[in-house]
Amino acid sequence: MLYVTCALVVLAVLALVWAATSLVRETGGAGFWSYFGPYWVGLYRQKCRQQLFEARILDLTMGVTSAMKAGMAFPQALDKVGAQLGGVMGEEISNMLHEYKLGIGMPDAVQRLSERMPGEDIRLIASAVRLSTQTGGSLVDVMEQLSIMIRNRTEFKEKVKTLTAQGRFEAIAMSAMPLVAFLLLYFLHPEMMLPLVTTAKGWMAIGASVGLDVVGFVVIKKIVTIEV
Repeated sequence: MLYVTCALVVLAVLALVWAATSLVRETGGAGFWSYFGPYWVGLYRQKCRQQLFEARILDLTMGVTSAMKAGMAFPQALDKVGAQLGGVMGEEISNMLHEYKLGIGMPDAVQRLSERMPGEDIRLIASAVRLSTQTGGSLVDVMEQLSIMIRNRTEFKEKVKTLTAQGRFEAIAMSAMPLVAFLLLYFLHPEMMLPLVTTAKGWMAIGASVGLDVVGFVVIKKIVTIEV
C-alpha cells in the first residue's frame, strides 16, 4: 500500500510540474503566479492567524475565569479580556460580541468563532458555553477546569515539541539537501545541469525528485508528529 501511495504521489507531482511548465512557457510566468500566488499567500496567512489565536487560548480562559469570579457576566468578561489581549484574539472576540449584540445567542456566537478558528480548545469552550446555557450549570467552574486542562496540555505539547525537535530538523535538512546539491552543481557546472531545466525529460526528472522528496518529508514528519 505504501508503494502504491508513493507511486501516485510521484505521478501527481509529475503532472503538476508538466502543467506548471506549460503554463509558464505560454504566459511567461505571469499566469502561474497570478493563479497560485494569492492562494498560497492566503493559506500562509490563515495558518499564521490560526497559530496566533491558539497561542492566546489559555490567556483567554484564565482571564475570563478571573473576571467572572469578580462578578462580571460572561459577555462582559469576554469584552474586557479581548480588549486586554488584542491582536488576533481581540479581533475575533470583538467580532463574536458584535454578532451577539446583533441578536445571535452566545452559544451560537462562540460556535461560529470555533468554526472560523477551528481547534480543539475553542471547540471545548463552545461546548461548555452551550451546555452551561442549556442545563444552567456554573460556567465559572467549567471555565476554571478548562483552564487547568488547557494549561496541562500546553505544557505537554511544549515537552513533546522539544523532544521531537531533532526529528523535525532532520526532515527539513534531508528535504533541502537535493535543492542545495542542485544549486551547487548548477553554479559549478552549469553546462551539465542546463538540460534539467531546458528539456522535457529534465523537468520530468525534477518532478520525480520532488515527488520522492515530498514522500520522504511526509514519512519523517509523520513519525515525529505526536497528536496531543
